[in-house]
Amino acid sequence: MRNQIAENLTNISADIISGLNDTSMQEPLWYTVLAWLFTILGFVGNSFVILLISSKKKLIRRKTNWFLLSLCFADLGVSLSMYPAMTLCHPSKHCRFVLLASFQWAFLYSSVINLCLLTVDRYIAIVKPFMYVLLMSTFRAVAFICAAWLIPFTLSFLPFTFLYSQQGIIAMKGYSYLMIVGFEFIPTLTLLLVTSHLIFIARKHARETASVMAQLRYNQPMTESNNVATLRHDNRRRSSVIFIVSIVVFFIFCYSATIARTCCDIFTLCSYPRAFYRASQLLQIANSAFNPLAYGFLKLDIKAEVKKLLRIATDDDRSSMQLEQR
Repeated sequence: MRNQIAENLTNISADIISGLNDTSMQEPLWYTVLAWLFTILGFVGNSFVILLISSKKKLIRRKTNWFLLSLCFADLGVSLSMYPAMTLCHPSKHCRFVLLASFQWAFLYSSVINLCLLTVDRYIAIVKPFMYVLLMSTFRAVAFICAAWLIPFTLSFLPFTFLYSQQGIIAMKGYSYLMIVGFEFIPTLTLLLVTSHLIFIARKHARETASVMAQLRYNQPMTESNNVATLRHDNRRRSSVIFIVSIVVFFIFCYSATIARTCCDIFTLCSYPRAFYRASQLLQIANSAFNPLAYGFLKLDIKAEVKKLLRIATDDDRSSMQLEQR
């Protein structure tokens, strides 16, 4: 009797946590191609950003890049634990889908929390720039990053403490409600509100700065050096806002399907075709692949370092061609 309950709970938990409806089905070619494409992009992109930040003292000194580095590690874990791990796990008769799903959700939820920390960090830096140094100390930054990993991993593996008990099904439902609210609803709503307010504040600051600059030009002509310094400050602030907004908007777009799917699973509100499950998985992997592109194109310090690397590579190629011509 106890073994039967354990087996049923394992099957139920696998469906609840990971949404694996039929592991024996052959995946279509388009899904396989896109899944591997996003996985490779996510692995290469996040690995590159991790190595870049770790190897450059100018980048690693900034606390914002600490949160970015932590987010890259979480996204790298998402890329490796989703499709590659599923591909290796499915053919095995001894694969424990509940354990695999726990790792998947641990990395996914760690990515969510790290994104929230990065957004809040930029929010404080833009809205309260003079308070940022006091509020975001080294100790607080390290503590927040540790919490962003410890809390998701601890809670993701918590079901193993009650999974095989007599009240396992009831406990699993309560646990699932807690995880959905705590790691899906609240973070998504928080990111939406904080980003909306960030856009509002940034536009307000831009209007105020333009008004002050116009008044100063009218009263007293500004030197070219003052104009350049003001433009650089505005560009940095604008770049930070665009950087955060792009990441958050794409995150909400990608995870909306996951939230809808988990609501259908946990609250039994609806049923969905397997194609929708595949699409939600692809969007999760795509989010991890998109983030490094946003860092490289939109974050000014990382963009500058990437340009330096490309410039060095170009100069080396030119030198090689000149030597060959000689």
